[in-house]
Amino acid sequence: MEINNLQNDLSLTVRELSDTYEELSLLYRISEIYSTLSIDEICLRIVDEAVSTLSVKTAAVLFLDEKGEILYTKAYKGAWDGERKFARDDGVIWKTIVTQKPSAFCRIKETDYCDYIQGIASLMVCPILGKRKAVGAIVVADKEFGEEFFSNDTKLLMAISSQAGLAIENAFLYSELEALLVGAIRCMVKALEAKSRWTAGHSERVTEYALGIGRVMDIETEILEKLKICSLLHDIGKIAVPVEILNKGTQLTETEWREISRHPSAGAEILGEIKQFKDVILGVKYHHEHWDGQGGIFGLRHEEIPLMARILSVADTFDALTSDRPYRPTNSKKDAIDEIVRCSGTQFDPAVVEAFLEWVNA
Repeated sequence: MEINNLQNDLSLTVRELSDTYEELSLLYRISEIYSTLSIDEICLRIVDEAVSTLSVKTAAVLFLDEKGEILYTKAYKGAWDGERKFARDDGVIWKTIVTQKPSAFCRIKETDYCDYIQGIASLMVCPILGKRKAVGAIVVADKEFGEEFFSNDTKLLMAISSQAGLAIENAFLYSELEALLVGAIRCMVKALEAKSRWTAGHSERVTEYALGIGRVMDIETEILEKLKICSLLHDIGKIAVPVEILNKGTQLTETEWREISRHPSAGAEILGEIKQFKDVILGVKYHHEHWDGQGGIFGLRHEEIPLMARILSVADTFDALTSDRPYRPTNSKKDAIDEIVRCSGTQFDPAVVEAFLEWVNA
C-alpha cells in the first residue's frame, strides 16, 4: 500500500514537473515574440505556438476594433472563418472579453453556442490583456485526439496570452510612433522636393520600388521598416544643394555634378544626430556606391556597401531613368530595365538586380 502511494505520489510529481517544464519551455519560446515589433508576425507566432503547445486543430487571434465594439480575426489556423466578425455581446468570446477570464466549452453542441461556430466541437477562449484593458482574445478549438480541455491547458493558454498582450501592446505603441515618425519624414521630404519641379514624388516612388525588391529578397520586417525610412530620406542631403542647380534645365557642369554628389554625405550629416538611425544613415550615405567599386563616391565595393544602399541604388536609378529630366527624354520601362540589367555586376549588386527583375515583372 505504502509503495503504491509512493508510486502514485511520484507519478503525480513527474506530471507536475512535466507540466512545469512545459510552461517554462513555453515562456522561453514565446519570449521570442518580443524579437519582432510587427503585429502581423506576432499574431502568426501566437497562433503557431497555441497549435503546437496545446495540440489543437484550430487557433485564432482576434482583435477589438478601435471603438471596442467588434472583434475581428487577425490570424488563424485550422477550421476558422477568417472573415467572421463578432459584435458586442455575441457569445462566448465576448463573455471572455467582458469578464477578462478564460472560458472552456468541451461540448459546445450542448451549450447555447451550438450554432456559434460551425464545425467545432470544443473550444477554449482566453482574453489578451494590455496594461489597462482587453485588446482581443485567443481562441483554440478541438484537441488533436478529441480530448477535453483541462486546467493545465487553461494555464498554458493564459501564459501565451499574457506574453502576447505585452508584445502586442508594445507593437501597437511602436506602430503609432512609427506612423508619427514616417508622417514627419514625409512632410520633410515634400518640403525638400518642392525645391525642384523635377523630383516631385521621387522619394515615394523609390520607397515603393525598394520595398518591393526587399520583399522579394525576403528581408525581415524590421529591416524593411528601416529600408522604408532610408528610402524616404535618401535624398535629404539635397537640401544643401542650391536651388538653381536642382532646377537647371540643361546638362550640369562638372562643378555642379560635384555639388550634387555631395548630397549623400550631407544627408548622413543631417541625420547623424539620430542614434537610432545608424543603419538608415549608412544606407543614405552609400546609396550611390557601385558594386564593383568603380565610379562610386567612396570607393566601397561588394558587401562593403550596406544592403539597404545596394537596394536603393537600383530603385533610385530605375525611377531616375523612367522620370522626366530637363536634359534628356524619359526612358521607357523596358529601356530602363535593360539598362539596369546591363549594369548588373558593375554598378549594381547582381542579387539585387535579380530581385528587382522578379518584382518589376510580377
